[in-house]
Amino acid sequence: MDDGRGAPSNVRGWLSEVYLPALVSSQAELLLRRLGDRATVDDPLFGRAVGMPALARYLDEAASWLAQRRATFETVMFTTGSDRDVTEGILGLTVDGRPVRVPVAVVAERRPEREVEVRLYYTTRAVRPSSPPRAQLVPRDDELTVPPPVAAHLQALARGDLDAVMASFEGGATLRDPAGQTHAKQGQGGALRSFYEKVLGSHGIEVLKGARADDGRTCALEYTIPRVNGELVAQQPALAVYERGESGLLRALRLYHDS
Repeated sequence: MDDGRGAPSNVRGWLSEVYLPALVSSQAELLLRRLGDRATVDDPLFGRAVGMPALARYLDEAASWLAQRRATFETVMFTTGSDRDVTEGILGLTVDGRPVRVPVAVVAERRPEREVEVRLYYTTRAVRPSSPPRAQLVPRDDELTVPPPVAAHLQALARGDLDAVMASFEGGATLRDPAGQTHAKQGQGGALRSFYEKVLGSHGIEVLKGARADDGRTCALEYTIPRVNGELVAQQPALAVYERGESGLLRALRLYHDS
């Protein structure tokens, strides 16, 4: 764990956990010191910044934008792996006088010699209806291993096999889409089956695995999608968090990507 030794106490801890709380509390300067001059940050709204002084400008802009919208952040789930940690939470914003809640996932990848990269995944639709596609964030890794229920789910997606997709979930399982809407498996499928009927198509969804954090219970997978229903699409980076249940099947899936 990068415990932030030498950093102020209020930005110590897992980097993915402290990143957004530091920004919403206007502590961009302290966060900058924690990140260091070898850091990279990539965000769907604010783009990519690498090293000083780009990071200083970037964090100031992000903190100001959040302050103007009276932002709050509530941590929901944390997952750590061998070289990265992932924090999921809800970003609360005031947009045009109305409250908006945006599910966000923050990935902090740890590299040699205290180099870190922070990547944020969330939909920008509530605050900016049209966003340019992001570049690929993590390299494709076809050899990346994922837990058996996740592998079965991805294989079913690729085949366009709706029944096999549903079979990868246990009874009562839920999927939360990027906008924050929950779809539950009930009886023969319920809202969860309806969700996949709309997005899957007869030729499936191809998922290119990139990187993952897995703590034995939860797997957070970074990936891109090059084809949907046999058609090439702009390869938007995405992250999915899979929770395994006692049954050995998926009990929850949360999706994070711009849409």
